[in-house]
Amino acid sequence: YGARYGSVPRTEVLSCRDTFYAGLLEFRADADADLAALLHQELVAPIAQYEALKVRQGALDFVDLLTRTRDVLRNHRAVRRHLQQRFSRIFVDEFQDTDPIQAEILLLLAADDPDVEDWLEARPRPGKLFIVADPKQAIYRFRGADVGTYWTVLRRLELSGARAVELRTNFRSVPEIQRFANAAFAV
Repeated sequence: YGARYGSVPRTEVLSCRDTFYAGLLEFRADADADLAALLHQELVAPIAQYEALKVRQGALDFVDLLTRTRDVLRNHRAVRRHLQQRFSRIFVDEFQDTDPIQAEILLLLAADDPDVEDWLEARPRPGKLFIVADPKQAIYRFRGADVGTYWTVLRRLELSGARAVELRTNFRSVPEIQRFANAAFAV
């Protein structure tokens, strides 16, 4: 809170901040809804090159692994049935960071009927799928995670008889740290 930030006067730092912020607002106004469309057009060629490179090298990336797993489970009843029988319990921690493809895989694996191909129609076998999540901590939107997926899966589980249990006791830190954090956020 002094008059200087290191060797730079505070007024100069604030002026630079304000200039940067004004430029950011101007960029946002100029880019508006066109930014996503422009980026999409600019990325078509590099994405095509990346996909071709993966094919040439016989490589898969993380998204490929997820989508191919989902496709096998969705399209091959015998595989789906085998894996549904193989896994009696599925436990997923940090579920709020699950993306829709991962959720689809989980619900197809947990389904009580191997004939169901649509994850949104799948009824999880009671007691088979356990998720632990805090939707307020969902932070991986940039890689496809969607807190809406959490709510969708939670509803599917509840329709199958699952019960949501809310933990209200913090076992990760001592009471002094909890009081400090609570006081800081109370302001």
